[in-house]
Amino acid sequence: MSETRAPEGANIDKAIDERIASLMARIQKEAVPERLLELARQLQQALNARRR
Repeated sequence: MSETRAPEGANIDKAIDERIASLMARIQKEAVPERLLELARQLQQALNARRR
């Protein structure tokens, strides 16, 4: 039984990976308002400062 589950699980993982890749591609094509980019930069700086 476990032999049939491994490929099934692999197929599910592959389908999920493909869905994520598709969504990421669509997200990357979207225009981002400058204000959102600035907030993302500030967030990244705060996260970097926290790591130090």
